[in-house]
Amino acid sequence: MKEITGTTRIFPVIGWPVEQVKAPTLFNAYFKHHDLDARVIPFKIEPERYCEAVRMFMKTENVGGIFVSIPHKRMTLEAVDQSTLRARVAGACNAVYRDADGVIHGDLIDGEGFIRALARTVGDTPLAWNTTRALVVGTGGVGCAIVASLAAQGVAEICVYDTHRAGAEELLARVQEAYPATRVRFAQPDASGFDLLVNCTPLGMHVGDPMPFALEGVSPHAIVADCGMKIEMSQLLVQAQAKGCRIQKGKEMLIEQAPLYLELFGWPGVSADDFRHLEAL
Repeated sequence: MKEITGTTRIFPVIGWPVEQVKAPTLFNAYFKHHDLDARVIPFKIEPERYCEAVRMFMKTENVGGIFVSIPHKRMTLEAVDQSTLRARVAGACNAVYRDADGVIHGDLIDGEGFIRALARTVGDTPLAWNTTRALVVGTGGVGCAIVASLAAQGVAEICVYDTHRAGAEELLARVQEAYPATRVRFAQPDASGFDLLVNCTPLGMHVGDPMPFALEGVSPHAIVADCGMKIEMSQLLVQAQAKGCRIQKGKEMLIEQAPLYLELFGWPGVSADDFRHLEAL
């Protein structure tokens, strides 16, 4: 891999903590594989200094963009000059970049990564969005992003559940205002009657864990997605697959959103398969 020099494009990934982030491993492997003079570097920055750090980094000529990690995604809306509709609806950003005029932009691409992964999951039998009923459990950063992107696709109904109901209700209000054609409501975590079920919580990872939603009434035609990435086949996915459901693993969302970051950061046209290949190395 190239040494870091004065010509290297630097992409900070900012979190608090930052030890858990996967972006440096994934993207630096891509840069090495394609012999690109670029590097993703983690920065551990406390929330009180975050907005100041974003403005400083984005004034630095050799910084090409910022990956945003927890707990800074919501705060990023305050740190940028402009944000996308999906970021505003979800209430968070995970990518920061500047345009040719120096305007600092914020976007949220977790949800789009999920939608692209879902297209791969369903293959030749795509969902009819205008009749699809979706349940999303967990309305943290990833959950909000997925809800916003599902609404943008024209999903017929989105139900959410979170133990912190107030935050979930605020999300639903933003979605309803931006996408009035989509029905939204707070619902209990029960799989019955849904075409798409998405877990955005840490629940259901290990044997004996409580499930994020009850699978007893799940349809075998439903798709069950788990956004967790610590374990490839969570107990939720194991049980859903045993009931005949199609499943989607958490890493698929990560792989599919990787080209979206690079497009925002100046490398359009990259295929997700390039990152899937790296995963297989």
